[in-house]
Amino acid sequence: MLQCCVSGTVNARQEFKMFGTICWLILLASGVLIELLSRTGRIVTPTLIRTGALVARSVVGRLSLLAFWIFVGLHLFARYTLPGH
Repeated sequence: MLQCCVSGTVNARQEFKMFGTICWLILLASGVLIELLSRTGRIVTPTLIRTGALVARSVVGRLSLLAFWIFVGLHLFARYTLPGH
């Protein structure tokens, strides 16, 4: 990353990593926005807590939540903590 700023050029891998980071941030921001709007009553959607409780009622729902948590966790872990990724 430092070499990118020193030389003034950005290679395709760095652009792809930046695109992925921007997508994660947009996803996070939209989730927070929807949660805030649903808690204030401006939109009629269940909050994240109610949605999670509804999904976690069944075994399949719990396994789906676990798989989603592992998927997101591993992708964020690999992107931001492992060198060279």
